[in-house]
Amino acid sequence: MNAARAMPDDRIDPTYSAAVIDHFDRPRNAGRHEPADDVVTGSAGRREQGVQFVLSARVAADRIVAARFEAYGCPHCIAAASWLSEHLADRSLAELRGWSWREAAQALQIPAEKRGRLLILEDAARAMAEAWRRRP
Repeated sequence: MNAARAMPDDRIDPTYSAAVIDHFDRPRNAGRHEPADDVVTGSAGRREQGVQFVLSARVAADRIVAARFEAYGCPHCIAAASWLSEHLADRSLAELRGWSWREAAQALQIPAEKRGRLLILEDAARAMAEAWRRRP
């Protein structure tokens, strides 16, 4: 699930905001934390359906220390996962559970027709929150 490079400037879809292009071209925190006692993981979606997200985070006490992502999907999906990985640091379990796809949609100026896929990113965040809640 690797992010690819964006198309040459003359072929960039005009629905891609500058923030989407930036996160797609230079994804932050791509990859996955190796399994460990302080790592929680959540995933949602399926490649066969065109979008899949895997989120993992290192947690300490009651906060996310660092987050990583793997994403398969359109540039909007990859950019949203990259953006979220940056914005999860220092969030609590309650904040993670309350995270909404709307935050990424607004920050990245994702068009309405692409926002449905962000619900799957929200599902991955919720799955990670549930894994965190269940951890000993």
